[in-house]
Amino acid sequence: MKVIPSDQHITYQLQHRKCGKEACSTCRNGPGHGPYWYAYWREGSRLRSGYVGKVHPHLQQITDEQARVEERHASSHQSRLASSRAR
Repeated sequence: MKVIPSDQHITYQLQHRKCGKEACSTCRNGPGHGPYWYAYWREGSRLRSGYVGKVHPHLQQITDEQARVEERHASSHQSRLASSRAR
């Protein structure tokens, strides 16, 4: 898997891929597997690309941060409940 550079302009694009298996109904009857995110950037005059995944990386960061905030909130809520029951 290619390492996507963090110091360059990156363009993200959703794409479908064909697996090449003759018996695959997903590829035969539709656009293929996916959609998957791919990153594109330039190294000199060459266009490079790399697989990112099913979730856009910026959305994944937001989702991860939201999960951490919700976890902290739930933990804090549980602590307050436990201390109020102890009284």
